[in-house]
Amino acid sequence: MKTKNILSISLIASFILMMGCTPQPYFDIPLDENGDVIFNGISEVTSTGVTVADNDFTINAYFPNAKSGDAMESEVLKNQVPSWDPGGALQLLPLDGTIKSITVGSDLKTSVTYTKAEAGLVNVGDVITVVFSGATDSGIIKITLEE
Repeated sequence: MKTKNILSISLIASFILMMGCTPQPYFDIPLDENGDVIFNGISEVTSTGVTVADNDFTINAYFPNAKSGDAMESEVLKNQVPSWDPGGALQLLPLDGTIKSITVGSDLKTSVTYTKAEAGLVNVGDVITVVFSGATDSGIIKITLEE
């Protein structure tokens, strides 16, 4: 009986050790023929900006590490007093209703358009930050309302 228990425990321990040593593909990381990681570049997020005369503005992004068809989200952040601390300092927080779903094109580019009102740009000098996030890439840009 003791021999069976020892063999069973040894078998289970061996199995656990073997499974712990096998490669676990947690992320789909691009590799070259030598097994080295391929770095495609850094994302570029640009905009021509927004003035008081404009109704809306467009932000263009290039995501070299994304894949064609990847779903991403863009969201506007603005300095605000947090609702949970009315006497607190300004913090960069998301604006309600500004999350937009976008899809990366075959050229690894995408764009998103916001209206001034939607982005909370009211007075000259107002500043927002637009962040892009996805499973394979991300980007960020700061936009200021100009004269």
